Amino acid sequence: MSTVQHPRWILTLEDVLTRPRMERAVLVMTLFSVAQVGASVLCLWLVDRSDQVRMSYFAPVVLAGVIGVIVSAVVLALLAPRDPEGRTLVARLALAVPALGYSLFGVAIAYIFGFWASPFLLFPAVTGLLIGILFGRTFGIISIVGAVVVTAVLEALRFGGAIDYAPALVDDSVQGSGSVERLLGTGGPLLVFVVAAMVLAFGMLAVVDHQREDLARSHQLIRTYVPAQVADAVLEHGETSTRLERRKITVFFSDIVGFTETTERMEPEDLALVLGEYFSEMARIAALHDGTIDELVGDAVLIFFGAPTATNDRDHALRAMRMAIEMQAAVEGLNARWEQAGLDVVFRIRMGVNTGVVAVGNVGSGARQKYAAIGRAVNLASRIQTECPPGSVLMTRATWLLVRDEFEATQHGEVELKGVGRTTPLYAITPPGTGTQPEADGPLASEIEPPQRG
Repeated sequence: MSTVQHPRWILTLEDVLTRPRMERAVLVMTLFSVAQVGASVLCLWLVDRSDQVRMSYFAPVVLAGVIGVIVSAVVLALLAPRDPEGRTLVARLALAVPALGYSLFGVAIAYIFGFWASPFLLFPAVTGLLIGILFGRTFGIISIVGAVVVTAVLEALRFGGAIDYAPALVDDSVQGSGSVERLLGTGGPLLVFVVAAMVLAFGMLAVVDHQREDLARSHQLIRTYVPAQVADAVLEHGETSTRLERRKITVFFSDIVGFTETTERMEPEDLALVLGEYFSEMARIAALHDGTIDELVGDAVLIFFGAPTATNDRDHALRAMRMAIEMQAAVEGLNARWEQAGLDVVFRIRMGVNTGVVAVGNVGSGARQKYAAIGRAVNLASRIQTECPPGSVLMTRATWLLVRDEFEATQHGEVELKGVGRTTPLYAITPPGTGTQPEADGPLASEIEPPQRG
């Protein structure tokens, strides 16, 4: 799958149509306001010079249309920040009024120039279709139904002799265009065409809306199995955004102390409950800090920062540490909740954080792939957490150098890690009220001078 390059105007239109409904409505009505003012000034000037139109009819209708779109744009702009999607009753009324009002403006234009003797009959129909596309099918239907009802009332009044046909036209010869014969002969086929076109158009809108809802549900479902950042990157840029590449990232790894013993003494249903709550909370916090979740399996959590989207090394490390500290605090809240629920379980979490270069991207076969980070930096994060005191966060010097301006850490000492051929200096942070403070044989990490290069 490759990225398709679309013309700029298509991308611009897509951006408009995917914005929140109220924001989209504000943009549309603002553009309509500008266009309406310009078109109205031009039309008034041209019509006034023609001597074929009574300005006493035409000018008030045009002025009402200008005032209507401007007021609608202002009202929608005031409501949009508080209700972007237009879910409240006030917001929906604010959308329905311009949808109906602009359609009735079209009816008024069609009436003063004659419904059946001019193409203005198409104006309300086209307006309803545009409203349906931009505001939603419901508001498009409101626009069309309102136009049909008012048109029927005006035609009933005209056939009853209460009003004239095409009153804005000076040439009285067009009065015959409004006869029953003209209505059935010329206007009838036009009306059938308009109705058929509207039914087809709104049917297509219904199909598009249904497909859009299915796509949104599918996207959300994919995000439950694939990291959200990866799903978004693939949908927006294609598979090129997830190709395997070397990249410097910050890796977070955690597990639960004594998890095997916990599973042996708990019923499967209770274990599934507490694990579900634990992973849900960890995933929620990871999402807040824009971490890419690689694994939520067994009792292990693997998250990294810097892929598929990246900012800079310091930001990646800071977000990882902030997330880790927030997770430790959240575990204390979960323990308290489980105790109140009568569950005999207390989670103590070990966490390791490391910054380094890895290979990150799609790993696997063509039929089944997984977005993952592989390399020594990931293994080191796993090894670090085994050395971490429960309730604390342990990090390597590479990570500490990036976050030392914001976090005060304790020197944990140099340790020998499995699979690492040399001792590794580690630094510990224990959030207040969690776990046991690690023993500090040395000074605070913030008091340690970094080695001089020379």
